[in-house]
Amino acid sequence: MKFSALPKNWIVKSKKTKISVCLFAFCLLLFILITPIFSAAQSTQVSQIPLAQECKRADTGDPRSPSNPDIPYIISPRRTLLLTDKPKLHWNQVLGVKSYDVSLQKGNSVVWQTKVNTNQVVYPGEPRLEPGVEYSLIVKADNGKLSTEEKPNARGFSLLPQEETQVVKAAITQLNNQKVSDKVKALQCAFFYIGADLKSEAIETLEALITSGMKEVSIYRKLGYLYWQTGVNARAEIHYLDAQKLAKTRKDIVQQAQIAETLGGLYLAVDDEKEAVKWLTQARDNYKTLGYTKRVEELDKQIKELKTDKATV
Repeated sequence: MKFSALPKNWIVKSKKTKISVCLFAFCLLLFILITPIFSAAQSTQVSQIPLAQECKRADTGDPRSPSNPDIPYIISPRRTLLLTDKPKLHWNQVLGVKSYDVSLQKGNSVVWQTKVNTNQVVYPGEPRLEPGVEYSLIVKADNGKLSTEEKPNARGFSLLPQEETQVVKAAITQLNNQKVSDKVKALQCAFFYIGADLKSEAIETLEALITSGMKEVSIYRKLGYLYWQTGVNARAEIHYLDAQKLAKTRKDIVQQAQIAETLGGLYLAVDDEKEAVKWLTQARDNYKTLGYTKRVEELDKQIKELKTDKATV
């Protein structure tokens, strides 16, 4: 799926959010009432918490997106719904740049603007953002480069409609009332944000867990997946590589195989076939160690095709 087609599809998807959020919240709250998600004994064993695996390849868009370090491309929020009306606006920090002109647009109209000397700023909440309206964050660095020079771009974000916001906040309150550690509560909230398509809040929550000292393969993997979904491939790569390093340290061959295969897919998406073959080969070797014969055969075929294609170019 190309990013040029994303805004339209994303808006259609957002119209379906009410049903999916309500259903997701109902199931989660029912689960909380029936049995705790994590017992107090498990709270010290966070490494056992199963994050959802990458069940499908992320919608990555154009391979060029984003790649130029001289462009203050948008990191967050992009292609997401938001729960907060005072989001943290975050973009790529360009080397040598001392100031950025930041503006928030609704269509072709500028609704807010400011100038800062850092690569992030919190939106003050005024003018109030309207639920269901798509906004665009545009940043201009003092080197003359614009975030819109990322081609194609995917900067759109929108507030969750009020009814769904109430459902999500009620569910988060239920999660936070559980007798588990703050880190486990944060991880549960991140799960819920992901289910409600609140990618930006999910990313911020998971990044905070890493900053607090929680080093778990599943968290790095989920961040990699979320950044890949939103099109920030450079950050997706960093988190997947960190996940792979940690999996090797813990001698977790299953995770090593899965992450290596995902990295192969990521490098294919950015047209780096050499790195793709390297990681797919590593994944194949890991699966061979595990005795997963069918997966080994599938990857052997894919690697052979990639090498053949490269030789004919």
